[in-house]
Amino acid sequence: MLKFIDLITNNYFLKKKLKVDGQNSPVRRLTDNWQGNSEIGKTIVNGKNNPKLIKDFNRFYFLRDLKAEGSIKARSIARSLVSNWINEKHNLLSKEFDSQIMAERVTCWSFNFSWFAESGELYLQKKILYSIALQTKYLEIKLTETNNHLQQIIIIKGILVAKSILFDDIIIIDELLNIIDQKLEILTNNDGGHTSRSPVLHINLLRHLIEIRSIVGILKNVDAENLHKKTIKMGEFCRGFQMPNDCFSWFHGGSLVPKDIIKQTLNRIGYKNRIFQLAEDTGFCRLSNMDTVVFVDIGLKPIVTANTKASLFAFEFFYKKEKIISNLGELTKSSIKSAKNSLASSAAHSTLNIDDRNNIDLTGKRKTEILEVKYGKTKDGNLLDLTHSGYKTIFGINHKRQIYLSNKKNEIRGKDVIINLGNIGTIPKMANIHFHLNPSIELIKTRSGSILLNHLKGFVWKMTSDNQDIVIQDSVMFTPKGPTPCKEIMIIMKLEKIRAYKMISCNWAFQLQK
Repeated sequence: MLKFIDLITNNYFLKKKLKVDGQNSPVRRLTDNWQGNSEIGKTIVNGKNNPKLIKDFNRFYFLRDLKAEGSIKARSIARSLVSNWINEKHNLLSKEFDSQIMAERVTCWSFNFSWFAESGELYLQKKILYSIALQTKYLEIKLTETNNHLQQIIIIKGILVAKSILFDDIIIIDELLNIIDQKLEILTNNDGGHTSRSPVLHINLLRHLIEIRSIVGILKNVDAENLHKKTIKMGEFCRGFQMPNDCFSWFHGGSLVPKDIIKQTLNRIGYKNRIFQLAEDTGFCRLSNMDTVVFVDIGLKPIVTANTKASLFAFEFFYKKEKIISNLGELTKSSIKSAKNSLASSAAHSTLNIDDRNNIDLTGKRKTEILEVKYGKTKDGNLLDLTHSGYKTIFGINHKRQIYLSNKKNEIRGKDVIINLGNIGTIPKMANIHFHLNPSIELIKTRSGSILLNHLKGFVWKMTSDNQDIVIQDSVMFTPKGPTPCKEIMIIMKLEKIRAYKMISCNWAFQLQK
């Protein structure tokens, strides 16, 4: 009972702080940066989909879907849903007024105001503008109450977008842009990648910056050079992470980002950006020729103490627009920790692991050091040379991987080397080199020991190795469309004599067959 009374009291005094002046019309019209899904809009218009049951209803993203549907009825439904939400008079301390939710809501309302509100009656326009003004003032209070870097950027976005339709000038814009600059120094690397290495977080942040930049662009006498540079740099990184099939590489959750979101986002950057070859700060390398792309997770120098994936030195490989080698993807709707850890393991990536142990300890207890990252490019091809110490404390060994992509022919050559460091830990039994094949590929093992990778599109690659202990096994790839059966090639390296031999290596190659 006391908590309930306290909630009412706090809400009452908060409302006293949020007195704002009303406005009859917006100062300027805004153009939304993002397109909605017309098919989703149709389901709402036809009554087959209740927007209130949509996960992010309070953010009002569905306004874009209604706008994409484009009918007069869609506008009417949009006005009704916004008006009814305001009429419900939610408690200011409720989830509806969470700072990020509120910032996204006023952003959607403001960007789409000219589409849905201006065709309504004047009293409705005034009502919506008043709500935007009230929520904006609340966001200014919220900004002072959080130290979360991304949250501050989202709140500032909401303030800037909303104020741009309420006022001719935004008096505190320089101060707000300075805060964004400070937060971007923390959230992004010099190569443009997100410090988390997550493509999901990367593109989400980039989309916030694009929205902010679109507002800054229509205001006068605003110095946003650093914001512009950071946006371009993050766009460059995105283009490097985008594969020939227009999707992201699947590393670190890249499969979770829809292709249309990538396309829309990169289109808003304004022009074709450069594609990185080595993004050492964020930990990726891209080797490419005219037809082939090899994308490698090179890890973070110097020491990796924790990571969301044990994908060190794993690679994905594309021929033209078709993926050949991949990791096993991502679970989208599972909260089962063991299942997620399984797909985060080294064995779920096209890399080497030893005695079923991950090259990076997912708990962060075992340190892995990146000892060497060398990238060289000549007229003949590209060579990537990598070494890590992920198995040093367990087995007293390092793992070295070399990947070479020829410029003159469609050929990839690789070499995995296990290097003994002394009598440290236990003697390892075997290393498994995993190659997870796209579901569109059928495998045929020849009498010579090589394996033909027969793609449904009609081309064939041949895989060879100087180690003939090779097995083909069934696997499952977790694609955006759901689990799909696939095949895996696994080379087995026996390591019982590593301390006597000091070094054991395996060469492998993929060659396009004509």
